[in-house]
Amino acid sequence: MKKIGRQTLYREATEQEPRSGEGCFIRLKDGGILYAYNRFRAGAGDDYDSADIAGIKSSDEGESWSEPFILIKKDECATNLMCPSLIRMKNGDIGMIYIRKYTEKEAGNVLDTIMFARSADEGETWSEGADILGERGYVVIENDHVITLENGRILIPFNRHSEIKDGKFEFQYRARMAFLASDDDGESWKQICDDYHHPFADYSRTGLQETTVFQESSGRLRAYSRTDTLCQFESISDDFGATWTVPRPNTFFSSPASPMLVRKVDDMVLAIFNPIPNYTTRKVTRFSGRTPFVMAVSRNDGESFDAVHILEDDPDLGYCYPAIFDGGDYILVGYYVLEGKDRNLDSNKIIKIQKSEL
Repeated sequence: MKKIGRQTLYREATEQEPRSGEGCFIRLKDGGILYAYNRFRAGAGDDYDSADIAGIKSSDEGESWSEPFILIKKDECATNLMCPSLIRMKNGDIGMIYIRKYTEKEAGNVLDTIMFARSADEGETWSEGADILGERGYVVIENDHVITLENGRILIPFNRHSEIKDGKFEFQYRARMAFLASDDDGESWKQICDDYHHPFADYSRTGLQETTVFQESSGRLRAYSRTDTLCQFESISDDFGATWTVPRPNTFFSSPASPMLVRKVDDMVLAIFNPIPNYTTRKVTRFSGRTPFVMAVSRNDGESFDAVHILEDDPDLGYCYPAIFDGGDYILVGYYVLEGKDRNLDSNKIIKIQKSEL
């Protein structure tokens, strides 16, 4: 395996910005690139600390980046805003899907909902965020995981960690896979399938988490979910996400409980993940196996991956939560770098990869 890519941005965590990452790219109409990401502004950068959705821009194909600015500021009732995905809407607007964490005052629970906002001026201003899930609970979406299908459907993979039992919220660490969708350019949203469980749930604490999805040239969908059972679990849909096959282990994508991102780029399918979670004599860090960090490349629509390239391999660091941008003759990848300080997730890095390297 060869190491590919070169750094074009590194935002190191500071006391004022203890964590930044989990971003997503989009091409602007003026040719620039917008990168939206979580920007924490208090505490140690814990998932429940205060955070807004920030942005940076590049006008030179990702070679340099502007200073950060706020895209969507958390409201007073929110704990934070996290995990943006950016999509181009049919009418030309930019759509942003993100998580809003908030506190249920009576029960004291920190809950999540999935939000949708849109911008008609290339990210300068945004509509008021709309709750498109419409339920109280603990749900997870990840950055850059929303896709638009060939039939125009906007598909959001999400993972449900809670149930309402006897009228009360009940958190469940073991998650289920589900999908939210819009068929009218974001005007309305609904869950389009049942919840799907890990098929060996008795042996998994995580269940199916942080699901990613891509569409094959045939129209078929493939989804992969993070698990704690040594690899990503794969599921297939032939009806645009309405039903899915029983999730099954894909042992090529060996993995700790860390998310994978899969994206279709030109005639390639790119998968970024942390391989080989555990083996005898491997140095174990507090980052739960999130090194090395690799990109696998498929040229047969995801049926097999015949090349694997190293993005990062420092055994003392960790890397996770990637985003992918197709720049034409190059690819940008943004992700967390875990530096072994007092935080589990901290610094933000962008690398540029020429497609000729793949």
